[in-house]
This record gives sequence, C-alpha cells and structure tokens, in this order.
Amino acid sequence: MYKRILLTTDGSDNSKAAIKHALQIASDEKAELVILHVVDRKHLTNIREEHYGKINSIEEYSKIVLDDFEKAVKEVESEMEEHNEVKITKIARGGKPCDVIVKLCEEENIDMIVISNSGKHKLDRFLLGSVTERIIRDSPVPVYVIPANY
Repeated sequence: MYKRILLTTDGSDNSKAAIKHALQIASDEKAELVILHVVDRKHLTNIREEHYGKINSIEEYSKIVLDDFEKAVKEVESEMEEHNEVKITKIARGGKPCDVIVKLCEEENIDMIVISNSGKHKLDRFLLGSVTERIIRDSPVPVYVIPANY
C-alpha cells in the first residue's frame, strides 16, 4: 500500500520520537523512507540554539541535521527485533515547511507522512501557526502524527 513514506525532521528530540513508527511502517510495507529537513529561510525558527554562530550556511546546517537524524534512524533500526532493511533517502529544502512538505509529496510520489507535533507553546503556535495542523489540512496523503513528548 505504501511505497514511499516521508519522515520529517527539524532536528528536535520530538522529531526523533517519530523514527520508530516510521521505520516500523516502512519495514512492514517494504517501503522507502524519505527523510526531509526543511529550513524556513525567512524565519529561521527551526535552527537549534546550539548551532547559532557555529555554522557557515543553511545548507551546512541541513547536512548536519540530516546526518544526525540518519544515525538515529540506523540506531533504532538496529534495535528493532524484526525488520527488513529500509532504503533511506535524505532531502534538504529551504522554504516554508508546510508548503515544502505538501509539494514534495506530489513531486516525490509520497504515499504517507510521519510527523511529530512540535510541542510549541500556545503563543508560538498562535504567532507562527502550526506546521503539523496545516499539513493535516493540506496533505494529499495520510498523515501519521506523533504527539509532542511521546
């Protein structure tokens, strides 16, 4: 049923909570796992504080996040009792996260999205909007949401 599953990451611990679920689904379905990191170049809201001043470019930051996330995926994969080796593709894009994610689904023939809820404070959600909520509304494919601090 699912051939390509999109797993989004913003580099947060919350996004790592979705790994096990995405891997299990990908393994069961013998699907490819596409890991996406979107940098919001306009607001830079998803750059982790410890990286400010230490990176030379947004592209460099995306590579660090995707490499770290791929290591986390491999660790979880090795801990799973039953699994088929899952093919992983990494993609980094710049833009408004919800728009990039929805557009990528169409461009890359994605069949399902696995995303974690950010757990932002209510004021942040009000001011910035919720990427997860917008993806649920606009997605052309099923969305599997992992709650914050799961």
